Amino acid sequence: MQEYRFHLSIPWQAMARYYQGQAEVVVCQDTQGRVMHIHPRYFRPHLTRDGVNGWFLLRLNSQGQFVELRKESE
Repeated sequence: MQEYRFHLSIPWQAMARYYQGQAEVVVCQDTQGRVMHIHPRYFRPHLTRDGVNGWFLLRLNSQGQFVELRKESE
């Protein structure tokens, strides 16, 4: 299992661009400096009226397929 920890702070208005099809992936960098391209649908459970904010843990299986995206803290 592969794990990636990262912080995001994306306002609601910016996240709306993803859901309107104006942007395809959320690009972020984990704590080890690795750049990730994550489909915005995985952030939907974490979207509030303020946007998507906090520390997250992304888990992928050994083939690099999505397993879980969990919010760890603000």
